[in-house]
Amino acid sequence: MARQVREPGSMLALMLAALREAGTLAARTIALARVEIDGNLRALVGLVAACVTIMVLVICAFFVFLDAAVKLLAALIGSEAVAALIVASPFLAIALVLGVIGARRMALKNLEPWRSLRQAKLAAEGHQAP
Repeated sequence: MARQVREPGSMLALMLAALREAGTLAARTIALARVEIDGNLRALVGLVAACVTIMVLVICAFFVFLDAAVKLLAALIGSEAVAALIVASPFLAIALVLGVIGARRMALKNLEPWRSLRQAKLAAEGHQAP
């Protein structure tokens, strides 16, 4: 069998050609990824903008509905202040209930690290001599 002997110049030329092609492939891959990411990013920004617009419109519609309810009750009762109080009373009740629940959850006794205190107590009892 005859052994092939490659010249160092041809080996270097092959390595340089391979590096050049790898660089070209990497550049094309990055360009393709940039195009894909740009399209996806635009779609996501459009989706977020649509969701924010929907939320703003729903909130505006809610306030318009509340104003209409107050005006309707004011026309029936004859007093806009009493009508506003009637319309606002369920929201006031919900706010009070949520405030009481929040105050109970944020009480100082709920912030104490009970598990750590129990473990410290057990560790202290375990190290004491009888």
